[in-house]
Amino acid sequence: MTLKQTTEGNFASLLMCMDPSADLLGRLRSVPCVKDRISVADQQTTDNKKNNTLLRAFCEVPDDIQESVMNDVISALRSSGQKHVGNIFRKDSDEIPMTDEHQRTLKMKKDQLCHIIDTENGLLNKLVSTEVISPVDEDDIRAMPGYNEKARKLIQVLTRKSDDAFDGLISALNLTGQSHATYVLTGNGSSQPLIEEYRKRLVSNPRDDLVKTMESKNDGLITALMDKGVFSDYDEQRVTGVQPDTTDNRNEIILNLVARKSQSDFFNFISALKDTDQMHVAVKLIGADVVAKIKTVYEGGGRMPDVDAELLEYKREMFQTNGDAVRRVNELLSHNGVSVSAVREGCIEITFTCENVESLNNFRDQFKSGKLATMFNEAFRTRFANKGLKSLKLSIGREQFQTFDRGVPMTIEHCQALLSFEESLVSEIKVSNTFLKSAFGVALC
Repeated sequence: MTLKQTTEGNFASLLMCMDPSADLLGRLRSVPCVKDRISVADQQTTDNKKNNTLLRAFCEVPDDIQESVMNDVISALRSSGQKHVGNIFRKDSDEIPMTDEHQRTLKMKKDQLCHIIDTENGLLNKLVSTEVISPVDEDDIRAMPGYNEKARKLIQVLTRKSDDAFDGLISALNLTGQSHATYVLTGNGSSQPLIEEYRKRLVSNPRDDLVKTMESKNDGLITALMDKGVFSDYDEQRVTGVQPDTTDNRNEIILNLVARKSQSDFFNFISALKDTDQMHVAVKLIGADVVAKIKTVYEGGGRMPDVDAELLEYKREMFQTNGDAVRRVNELLSHNGVSVSAVREGCIEITFTCENVESLNNFRDQFKSGKLATMFNEAFRTRFANKGLKSLKLSIGREQFQTFDRGVPMTIEHCQALLSFEESLVSEIKVSNTFLKSAFGVALC
């Protein structure tokens, strides 16, 4: 087939798979009847428009030189790393353009991939070393601003590569600790991306609050994240190499990086926060679970297992369906940012999930005041009174609240008060063993 026939017969495919790179355009500048259109193609705003200009030039080559021009075009394509496109004109190997299925997968998953693929976590290095992309592609991707745009550019580059590039991407993702992105593309594997609710909490809700309260400057958190496999060497260098090297700047990068990680990485991040005495930050991100034991008290004392079992199932049903019996309880809890997330056996255990530190404190107040117990009795005692149920008692171990108390940060008002009196306090306060022991439970060596 002639150059014109091949171009016209594969116009749509060539439009989508040919990469009008500076390398290709440079090589085509010496090809007769095509070189005059290079400057026009180079001025177009999109790759498809550039390709359209080039392909129209191919179709207008005079019949007497079509064979020689096609040879030059094929040579330019293969020399610029586009053997799969050259094979459309004349097959020389098994390389083919990316299939419609793989292109569709990349395009349909692009929005999600842009939020989780981390090109700078060794991914670009791996793709270049395995010749999935070229060094020029690498430079173009790195020139994009922000993680999302870098990932978007990578996907755009890959869709114009050979079909082998899809499997090359999968392999590179797995080798750089991004198998959760592989899961998005293939549906295979156990590593899944971070659910959208948690990702949004990391990047937007409440972002400034997290940045101001998390402690990362002493490298304890970074070390914990590396020990748990959440952070790679690349991640550590990006965090510790930030300029200016402030806690806020480090925290911004940490949150950005964790938001692109897997679900399991996120929970290991939460574990790292707890290990570094930052329970208050963990609570801001995932809330806090408080387990209450419900003890049944019957007329005449003793236990009634059958009634307990029936009561357990009734409570489960009511909380799952927001039945009339618990509507007031749920309204009270919901108003304070608390919800019932589980009802289990074992003296009837109920897990209350508090959204944040404020809701945890509100829940503690409701529990200590006895209001919560009163509402539980109102919701359930009457229905089972004829079976001997006298009352319900709620029991929450003090240690559950103490666990969270250890990590609650100083309020902004108290911070501002201390800073406003900083100079006078420095000259007045004398730090002694007695002071340290009474204030913090420690003493000077």
